[in-house]
Amino acid sequence: MTAPTYANGGGGPGTMTAAQKKLPRASELNLPLETIVRIALTCIYITLEFKAPFVRKIQQEELWLYRNPRTDSYVPLTMLWPIVLGVPGLVFTLHYLRSRDRQELRCAVLAFTLGLGLNGVVTNTIKIAVGRPRPDFFWRCFPDGVPDEQLHCTGTDVRALMDGRKSFPSGHSSFAFAGLGFLSWYLIGKLHLMNERGRGRSVRVIAAFLPLFAATMIAISRTCDYHHHWQDVTVGSLIGIGLSYLCYRQYYPAFFDRNCHLPYQKQECSAPVLATMLHSPNRVKPQRNGTPPASPLATNYELPDGGPERDDSDDTETRRLLSSPSEQKEAKWI
Repeated sequence: MTAPTYANGGGGPGTMTAAQKKLPRASELNLPLETIVRIALTCIYITLEFKAPFVRKIQQEELWLYRNPRTDSYVPLTMLWPIVLGVPGLVFTLHYLRSRDRQELRCAVLAFTLGLGLNGVVTNTIKIAVGRPRPDFFWRCFPDGVPDEQLHCTGTDVRALMDGRKSFPSGHSSFAFAGLGFLSWYLIGKLHLMNERGRGRSVRVIAAFLPLFAATMIAISRTCDYHHHWQDVTVGSLIGIGLSYLCYRQYYPAFFDRNCHLPYQKQECSAPVLATMLHSPNRVKPQRNGTPPASPLATNYELPDGGPERDDSDDTETRRLLSSPSEQKEAKWI
């Protein structure tokens, strides 16, 4: 028999092709630096919470905008934070218990925390710079309900007055969409909702968009309890959902990608292994239409979705053809 030729064009297993040499090394995450960045964002956010906002002048003709009654929040902070942090964290944990993939869990947590940190800093910075009064600011400024001609606040609760001038944008809305919005992007990728692998399944659509619906209801509640104007809620929601998607795409590919469920770091680490399989001396180049090769000597081929498959019947046929010299000669021409 003549010496076999390899599909990768090399002379043997030890030959390294140019494609293998050009494969990039998987980038390593600098976890200490990433952790420091998130701690710094958290510290900045907490510091901005205690900063005094811009004191915007209120005109007599617009006083009606801020004369809504003071009420308790329908979604207080004691409920908001467990929802924003706990629900996505629970989903990440359940997926890790199923896959045992620490690298994927690390990427999910890094993307999620980056979105929350950026959202807190951006939202509070705009709040302080704009200084828009809340819909119930009149009763914070004039607890007795009697304003003076110059509209100088007579209220003594400094904390309530400062918070009353931080209406734009809504922090509840931005954090709800930053946390639950990220969870929706995460589920869309994991369930392959936007590519051919997961389309046409109504349960997946409901599961993926349920967090976004919950975030929308939290945002709407801020107008019902008169803590924000509708403009505050709209802009806050856009900030949260925009930053969540931006941070998600820093670690995960687009939803139309076939491997959208895998983070970039995971795909880069598996690239050298895939290249080794593609350039293996025992592999025969597949046909363009993705069908198995015609030669019974080839036992490995690629399916249309890129996954290798091995057919045991090919091994039996190969042993039969190589059982005699005459059949060996015939096998070369099949």
